[in-house]
Amino acid sequence: MRFPVLSNSPLFRGLSDDEIENLTCSVNFRVRFYHSGAVVALAGEEILSLIIVLSGSVRGEMSDLAGRTMKIEDINPPQALAAAVLFGAAAKYPVTVTANTDSELLIINKSDYLAMMAGDRRILSNYLTFICNKAQFLSGRLRFHSFHTIRGKFANYLTSLPGASSGRVVIDRSQQELSDYFGVTRPSLSRVIGEMQEEGLISVERREVRLLDIKGLSALIVV
Repeated sequence: MRFPVLSNSPLFRGLSDDEIENLTCSVNFRVRFYHSGAVVALAGEEILSLIIVLSGSVRGEMSDLAGRTMKIEDINPPQALAAAVLFGAAAKYPVTVTANTDSELLIINKSDYLAMMAGDRRILSNYLTFICNKAQFLSGRLRFHSFHTIRGKFANYLTSLPGASSGRVVIDRSQQELSDYFGVTRPSLSRVIGEMQEEGLISVERREVRLLDIKGLSALIVV
């Protein structure tokens, strides 16, 4: 199989390796390589193709009027770029996409992807499921970023982790990754974490955090 990673893609769920191979060979496609740091697509650029990450990693970022950049998500193999808005009216990339590492991307024109859907209803069903899941993800991200303070964001993050109900969680990201996720600087996040420890809200030991005051943390989660 030319692109074995596609067997793990939600867009091709339920298809055998041979079926995926036949489908991709039936349409025009191209593979492009991007070096780390290269811009794959700019926010506002027209979406002409379905793009799937074959190897490496890329990220979607947005910038506000003050020039601050907020990472929306990392896109790893075999995820697709902006697939949920692929067929929207005047579809454009909602974020700027940049390569985190050296990456290979599979590019299939929209018309060819439509032909795949017409030829196999499983492709269509998978795409509709993907759209619904993406809408739920974006809804969750919107709610998360509606917490205006760093304290609110961090409290919401901690209480959403597995084990929060028991009062003990393990942070699944480095502090730099967390600051990127929150759209803030690392020193600002470090200061907030220190303040929350001093106030007796949490106790931090490396990546393990004890939630000492659940009621106090919940009070910080105010839109």
